[in-house]
Amino acid sequence: MFPTLLWVAVVVAAIAIGRYATPPEIALPAGAMRRSLPRVPGPAPDFRTLLSLLGVGSIVWYAAMVALPFLLWGARHIGVERRGRSRSIAVVVLVIASLIAITSIVQYRTIYGDTPGRPGFSAYLPVALRQNVLPWIALAGIVAAVEASRRALRSALDQERLRTQVAEQRLIALTGQLHPHFLFNTLQGISTLIHRDPEAADEMLAKLSDLLRDLLRHRDHVLVPLGDELRYARTYLEIAQLRFADRLRFQIDVDPALDQASVPLFILQPLVENALAHGIGRRARGGCVRVTACREGDALRLEVADDGAGLTTSATLREGIGLSNTRERLRASFGSDQRFSLDAAAGGGAVARITVPYRLYQSPAVA
Repeated sequence: MFPTLLWVAVVVAAIAIGRYATPPEIALPAGAMRRSLPRVPGPAPDFRTLLSLLGVGSIVWYAAMVALPFLLWGARHIGVERRGRSRSIAVVVLVIASLIAITSIVQYRTIYGDTPGRPGFSAYLPVALRQNVLPWIALAGIVAAVEASRRALRSALDQERLRTQVAEQRLIALTGQLHPHFLFNTLQGISTLIHRDPEAADEMLAKLSDLLRDLLRHRDHVLVPLGDELRYARTYLEIAQLRFADRLRFQIDVDPALDQASVPLFILQPLVENALAHGIGRRARGGCVRVTACREGDALRLEVADDGAGLTTSATLREGIGLSNTRERLRASFGSDQRFSLDAAAGGGAVARITVPYRLYQSPAVA
């Protein structure tokens, strides 16, 4: 609505200026028409004459203002890919030629009307062409530049949208690599409990079912709220606790205010699994796994620490599918605006740290 009112205001202002800029009648001295060479015009004596020299108030000025929105609309709907470049150019040339012809006819009728002794249109045509060809070509160039800019912006947006879709599908595929690996390890733990502790195996299977149901609900999502991710980590640790029994303790210490922070789906599970396999599992007396999260300015830091056996040279150099997958997913999601490290903890054991931009979770739009 506002652009329409603005355009109407511009047209009204131009009409007012045009009426003011109508050139005054200038009396020519006797014999002026017989001079063989025209006199070089000097500077405009006043602002009104200057506007007239610039063409303000002429028929082509108003015609250009009226035609501009229609030309923009037409340029937007000319399908160069569908019509072909040569046919599109032919259409543009035909439109500009028609506008020049119509403007020349209107000018001729406006200036001379039915005045007796008026010159023929063919005699007036060279004058009309000098006045009208350049303005219409200039206007066509402006329209072409505006449309080219619009199409370039649209193409860039389409490419960015496609790149985002490809990146999301890649992340979904990377996340999908974790599920079979995680499922295999969990089922292996269930199989070891079936004969030794059937009740624990049954509870472990029930928790695995709940976890898989939650994961299937987000199977096409790249990002999830931190609250959901912590729930997945808690369920996974409860499953592991049934396998490790008294050898495993865990803590999840996160401020509820961070529950709506956006994090990659299943980003904590590989870190927890690494702590269990290389930290707690290698100690006879087990240990504790602690999951924490905090906000540091515009960043969100996630930590999974254990007080287990700590890092060895071989464990540092050799990363399994979980940690390498985590690095790749973070790189694909946040580029260089992320950090991931696995270091020895100060009191023994190891600590994995992830730092990503702090952003509130936004639910994906339903198609």
